[in-house]
This record gives sequence, structure tokens and C-alpha cells, in this order.
Amino acid sequence: MTWLQCLKQMDVMNLVALGAATLALFLAGVLTGLKLGGGRRSSGSGSGYGGGSRTVRSPDLYIGNLTEEVSGEELEKQFGKFGDVKEVRMVPPRNGETKSFAFITMGSVESAQAALNGMNGRDILGRKIVVSEARSRRGGNGAPRRGGPRR
Repeated sequence: MTWLQCLKQMDVMNLVALGAATLALFLAGVLTGLKLGGGRRSSGSGSGYGGGSRTVRSPDLYIGNLTEEVSGEELEKQFGKFGDVKEVRMVPPRNGETKSFAFITMGSVESAQAALNGMNGRDILGRKIVVSEARSRRGGNGAPRRGGPRR
């Protein structure tokens, strides 16, 4: 066997060993419940329905996938079961859309957490709603986000 053949054979063996090690790490992660791979992930489900709960740091919540018929009073009644509702801001659907969304400010972070856990994925007037922590309209460093208003 020439040195080139030995080198090629060694590369194949290293690739096989690397693949086996990667597979072992992946299986170990699956068995212990770890999530492998980069990126930020919340502890809840990615779709926004069901799954685990996510931790909120603010009393402000986003409520999505609402029908046009849902009123602010209905949301205040539903979310009021989890604590004091300070404000409900309804955002009507845009041109031709059938879904709207809202922002709710709860009285405390604890009541916002309870509302997220209790209402995410619940049915309101025939639609499963999505509840998550509201994101700031500002960038990560406190500066306004770039770009103009959405159309």
C-alpha cells in the first residue's frame, strides 16, 4: 500500500469515526432532552401553540391569530382570569386579511406569565390564539428599529 492509499484510507476512517461520534452525541442529547444545534430557542414550542411555557420578562403580551369579531372587552375578560389587565390595544386586520392581533399589558410580570401559560393555544371564537411576550419596537440597544412603517 502506498502512502497516498494509506492517507485516503485514514481520511475515510476519520470520517467514519467523526460520523459515529456525532451520531453518539446527537443520540445522547435526544435521550437526555438536550437540544443540539446553534441558534436561540425558547423552551416553548416554535409554532406558538401548546408545548412548554416560555418565561416572560415584561407584563406586555402579544396576542395573535384573532378573528375580526374578537373585541377588546372579550380579551380583557379572558385574560382578566390571570390577573389585572392594565391595557388592551387591538390592531385591526390590514387590507384583505382576516386575522388581527392585539397587545395586552398585564398588571405584573407574574400575571403575564400566568396568562401566557393559560391562554396560548386556546380557542377564542373558533381560532387558536398565539400568546407570546411582546417585542419592543426598539432595537436591542434601545435605538429605534430601522425602516419605515409596514404597508
